[in-house]
Amino acid sequence: MFEADEQEAQMSARIRVDRRIGWGIRVLVAVSAPVLLFAAPAAAETTMGHVAMKQSNPQVGCAYEVNSGDLYRLSAGDLTGDSYAASGLAVTFFDNGATIGTGQVSDSPTGGPAKVSWTPKTAGQHLLTATVETGVGPIPLESLTVQVRAATSTGSFGCAPSIFG
Repeated sequence: MFEADEQEAQMSARIRVDRRIGWGIRVLVAVSAPVLLFAAPAAAETTMGHVAMKQSNPQVGCAYEVNSGDLYRLSAGDLTGDSYAASGLAVTFFDNGATIGTGQVSDSPTGGPAKVSWTPKTAGQHLLTATVETGVGPIPLESLTVQVRAATSTGSFGCAPSIFG
């Protein structure tokens, strides 16, 4: 009789442990499911590239080329960031949130970045951003922060291109 009671007690203890494990698994699934659901699109999301400028040390009142740099696609299965044909895609550029303009990726066989002309109106720090218009909506490019210096007293002569690029 004692053996039966002992076996029943062991069985009861196992059932309690099994139930705790079962509840633990349920809680883990309940907590991870939303995380996986919201994280999955981010893993499949495309990273296109970055905002770029050829010139450094920009000055108020001078015109500069801002471009989309090399556009590429980086997906969960493609960790190389290979370039791909993005011909004709529209890229809209912004200076501290204000629209600078929209350019298109070159249709040439070798491709080429979208370009716009930007003339800063104020000295100080500027955040240049851009979005690529795709069939799934706008995708942001990595931003570029530049420090714009005040205009010089030499007028447009101060805007001569630098030999250092």
